[in-house]
Amino acid sequence: MDPFLPPSEQDAPGWGPEVIVIHPPSFDAVQEAITALRDQATVVVNFSALAEDQLQRAVDFLAGAAVALDAQQVRLGERVFLYAPHYVQLNRA
Repeated sequence: MDPFLPPSEQDAPGWGPEVIVIHPPSFDAVQEAITALRDQATVVVNFSALAEDQLQRAVDFLAGAAVALDAQQVRLGERVFLYAPHYVQLNRA
């Protein structure tokens, strides 16, 4: 429970910032990440389940969506990327 929310809002679904982790098994499943980003969620996408020939296509597709949605993209690992709305502050260390 959040001590700063009034009791009526503490059980409200969807309140506050949200991070969604997605493991798309195919290129077609990448659309889920774009939908979440469009809905202002921060999305971590693990592309490890994608075949090598689909990996670059999926990364490019999401990068284009991030630009169109005025979002940010950060590579976290070999096949893991973070996409966040423009107002999310990302500190790169």
